[in-house]
Amino acid sequence: MPLTATDICNRAIQLVGDNQPPITGNAPTFDDSPAGVAAANLYPLCVGAVGRQFGWDFARKTVVLTPSGNTPSVLWTREYLYPTNGIQVWQLIPATIPDENNPLPTTFSECNTLVGSVQTKVIQTNLVAPLAVYNNNPGPEVWDTLFQMAVVRLLASCFAHALAGRPDLADSLLQSYAGFEGVAERRPD
Repeated sequence: MPLTATDICNRAIQLVGDNQPPITGNAPTFDDSPAGVAAANLYPLCVGAVGRQFGWDFARKTVVLTPSGNTPSVLWTREYLYPTNGIQVWQLIPATIPDENNPLPTTFSECNTLVGSVQTKVIQTNLVAPLAVYNNNPGPEVWDTLFQMAVVRLLASCFAHALAGRPDLADSLLQSYAGFEGVAERRPD
């Protein structure tokens, strides 16, 4: 059975110890216990932080980018909206590839600008109608096992400080998280 955000948070709480009661509910609305409030604030940040560290294969998604409607800066000819569920854009691919055996890398810049008077994250490039390959922050039901453990350890480190006021345990769990991080770097693609 796939894990839920609540399962991930409760595993992290178990690592903290101190007889912390498990939380109920699900992201982003956990219960109103101290652990539930901490989870609501810390869970999305921890998942995003671990998600940005590596090009996790399970998180890969490809979409056609939507034009922002703005004129881009002097260095670029096109501007597109950043994928709404994107943690990190890894690559832009041209709509057509002239030589599939020798694809050229494409350059782009992530920046922010006003789109309809709202501060918005955008991508500027010289490509027409590019595809973006990005981390789309999928839910825990499709997470890789190493990713699950890295999130649990980082979240436990944050919980140790937020719930138990134990910086020594937080540091220990953060070091444990770094161990999973190292294993993930060496995993085969």
